[in-house]
Amino acid sequence: MPFRPMLRTLALGAVLATCAPVSAQTFGTLNQDSHAGIVDVVSAGMGGAVAATATPDSPFFSNPAHIAGTQRLGFTLFGATAGVGGNVRETYDFYDQTLGPAIEEGLDGIRRSDPDRLQAIYDEAFRIGTSQKTADVAVLAPSARMRVGRVAVGLGLFGSGTARAKISDDGGAGIPFIDLYSQADVLVPLTAATAVPGLPFRLDVGASATYLQRRLTAKADAIDALDPDDEKVYLFRGDGLRLGLGAQAHDVGTPGLDVGLALTNVGGALDMAFDRSIQIEGPDGAPDDLAEIARLEQRFDARGSAAAVRVGAAYRVPVRVPGVSNVTVATDYTSASTAEFGQSFQAGLRGGATVTLGGAFELRAGLSQGMPTAGAGVRTRYARIDYATYGVEDSRLLGQQSRRNHVVQIRVGLF
Repeated sequence: MPFRPMLRTLALGAVLATCAPVSAQTFGTLNQDSHAGIVDVVSAGMGGAVAATATPDSPFFSNPAHIAGTQRLGFTLFGATAGVGGNVRETYDFYDQTLGPAIEEGLDGIRRSDPDRLQAIYDEAFRIGTSQKTADVAVLAPSARMRVGRVAVGLGLFGSGTARAKISDDGGAGIPFIDLYSQADVLVPLTAATAVPGLPFRLDVGASATYLQRRLTAKADAIDALDPDDEKVYLFRGDGLRLGLGAQAHDVGTPGLDVGLALTNVGGALDMAFDRSIQIEGPDGAPDDLAEIARLEQRFDARGSAAAVRVGAAYRVPVRVPGVSNVTVATDYTSASTAEFGQSFQAGLRGGATVTLGGAFELRAGLSQGMPTAGAGVRTRYARIDYATYGVEDSRLLGQQSRRNHVVQIRVGLF
């Protein structure tokens, strides 16, 4: 397998998700990717508020109590999600036109013959690397939900992948330090919920169990250390079970007011073990870099997996306007961090609204971590198409390292 396409992917991914150039550090424990799930495009458009507002994916990954609203058989036959964050186009052009050719030409040779050109390449890498860039994909394999007596159940099969990287200054030496990280998950969630009888309002309670199979890989090194003639990628694999609990109360105190609470990602850290190596270019059978494998194992072992608490409320606004329906405003707080470490209380706040026009077209808007969100969707009985744009804070404090994501999803089934 030629190294040029891989290095193109590596350096693109490397200049593909970056943070401010401060020091040569890896992504740390990557707590922001430890949770099992996929991007919920519908809730993302309305600020990420989902605790008390059901979406097609929320019963599986956000609040299992939402499955209790199932009244008939429904299923997703197949679907897909794709999203990007940051100035991906500029990043790709820089690698394709500047960095990639320079790596193939040989950075050491450029340093000797034209140091000003090399410095200009480094400066441009740092400029483009001032904010993180990400790529996310998900495959929605068959999933179904149905009611069996008083209990509603759901079972699904999902695949998700994320790639992120960053460029920083190698300890002040002025050499770009690349950190590329990618994660691929296979998820099989089973969820069930029922209504609690004998209460003055409807209370749904649910639980979920998700089998998670995860594969990880990473590269973290100075750009000068990447060898176009001898490079390997090392894959690590872990398996585990993640549990979730949820509740949703309907018409609490006043008609239309719902309250939701969920505890997800319960199950502890995955034991990531070396799985295999992939020779990108160089002689077949070349020995593995045991030192790099050991560093990666240590890095992944340090990864956290704290459970996430989410609480929120939603109000279904009564309207009597022809063609306007399902007007809902919602707000949430989540303890899940979107950075490599803990964040402020404000970073967990979500809020937004949604409205359906003509019975098929949905509009959504909101605020997430202080940044505006927007979304739209078209739904029929047999297909759904949804789009969302939203901001994500990658640092401890709001406004330090923000990026904007765009994501689109299509699914076919019976809804």
